[in-house]
Amino acid sequence: MMLRSLWRSPAFSFSYYSNLDLSCPYPSFQARDLTTTHTMHYITKPPCDPKIMTFGAFHTDHLLEIDWSEKMGWSRPQIVPFKSFSIHPFSACLHYAIECFEGAKAYRGPDNSIRTFRLNCNMYRMKQSAKRLSLPDFDGGELERCIEQLLKVDRDWIPDRPGFSCYIRPTLMATEEALGVRASSRAKLFVVLCPVGPYFPSGLKPVRVFCNTSTIRSAPGGVGGYKVAGNYAPTVLPLKEVQKIGFHQNLWMLPDGLVQEMGVCNLFFFWKNKQGEKELVTPILDGTILPGISRDSILELTRNMGKFKVIEKKLYIQEVVEAMEEGRMIEMFGSGTAVSIQPIEAIGYNDKIYEVQYDQKLNAGELSHELFDILTNIQVQSEYQFQTGGGEHKWVRSI
Repeated sequence: MMLRSLWRSPAFSFSYYSNLDLSCPYPSFQARDLTTTHTMHYITKPPCDPKIMTFGAFHTDHLLEIDWSEKMGWSRPQIVPFKSFSIHPFSACLHYAIECFEGAKAYRGPDNSIRTFRLNCNMYRMKQSAKRLSLPDFDGGELERCIEQLLKVDRDWIPDRPGFSCYIRPTLMATEEALGVRASSRAKLFVVLCPVGPYFPSGLKPVRVFCNTSTIRSAPGGVGGYKVAGNYAPTVLPLKEVQKIGFHQNLWMLPDGLVQEMGVCNLFFFWKNKQGEKELVTPILDGTILPGISRDSILELTRNMGKFKVIEKKLYIQEVVEAMEEGRMIEMFGSGTAVSIQPIEAIGYNDKIYEVQYDQKLNAGELSHELFDILTNIQVQSEYQFQTGGGEHKWVRSI
């Protein structure tokens, strides 16, 4: 699809990623100081089989690590053979969840190049998470360059089959060897890589979601808008509970019905409003939901289309149910780095199940399927370069 000039609806909201300042006011590590120690024991690579190369099952031969202390500042970055860390039992990350992380992906292009997708946005978001936890700040541009070097070292791990990619997991954790809730005097920043197959081996797969009215994922004034470790552990039990009754994920909301996220995905609702106009609606960034990079990409892509209104607003479950009861809901889907696009086929709310129509052949609605194709083509550049006459998309960086 040829992208047209930017179109914005009257309800346009300020983008979280509109000002990507990756600089640091304090001395940071530098990519030029990076050293590499190659492994002497290379790991046997798994076959590119989606049933074997599942998410998080395998790691590559090397990792990136950088230590920080209050006295010495940042150490020089190192790429070393993959290893386990020795963690003191008193380390703050183990007791107080003073840890943040990111999730990005690298792709193998049709010309065999390595491509990252909006990795600078991940660096920006990680800096914000670190600040929220009083972890040390760093230059995001320097970390991005260090990650690129790690991808070069382990480039043979990046699958060259369609739908496969290399997951990038940067993590920053407090390692002070003392108990007590306070800013840590020591920290470790590390990055690991993981080859992954398509999240849905047989193509897009719609899910059934349960509107959770008894458990809250995040509250106003909390840390729901940051990618911190403490946000995730409390969601495991509610997920197990809804899976027992036939649902795949929770739809998170506040007690008054304010819609937030689905599982670990941002949410989108494509409907006709009461005036009969088509709208794509997503919950506004109010501090309780993660500012997803896929979410941000979808908002820009759909505004570029200029076919319907694109709105970020406070959205309540009562509005969603009303649209479904009145036949105005066209489709619903989630978005995230791991899944890209996650179609929704039904929601359970107040002892009722509301079915969402979708194209049985596509296993998705027309819009969600189109967005999945556009994002995939941009990431690997297969169709994008052909359709635009060459040149990389602004979100892609070749290494």
